[in-house]
Amino acid sequence: MKYIIVLITILSGLLASEDKSSMKEVFKENRISQGNLYFEQASKYFSEKNYKACIEKNRDFLLLYPNHQLRMKVMKLLSEAYWEDDQSLKSIETDIEIYRNYPTIEEGLNSYLNAARKYIKMGRVKKGKKILETIQNQMYSKKLAKDAEIEIEQIKILEIE
Repeated sequence: MKYIIVLITILSGLLASEDKSSMKEVFKENRISQGNLYFEQASKYFSEKNYKACIEKNRDFLLLYPNHQLRMKVMKLLSEAYWEDDQSLKSIETDIEIYRNYPTIEEGLNSYLNAARKYIKMGRVKKGKKILETIQNQMYSKKLAKDAEIEIEQIKILEIE
């Protein structure tokens, strides 16, 4: 009789732990799908040129789902929405934040390159050129280093410093 009670106790403990792990998995899947919905809504707002709503939805996403797999895409969309909404400095800050989070991959460096281009468009050529020189001297993407070099040469040719 004691063995049966011990066996039932052990089995119920195993089932309870299995339920907890499956519940964690369900919650994880729900967070992922909810984050995907936020991103889809933000993208829709952007395509409808409703940039303020897009910005708000992206900022909510970043607060609610800090480790979501779409985080970089959301940050890129946020940067574009800021730029289109004439919030240039916030757009640049977002591009630089992307670079800080992903400095060794091409998307991160590309965002840094975009920040440099935006600075130049705003007339802050020295800041833009400084970023371009940083990109030119990095070792992770030769393609982007070459792009930065070309842009530096264009600045020199146009003598817009």
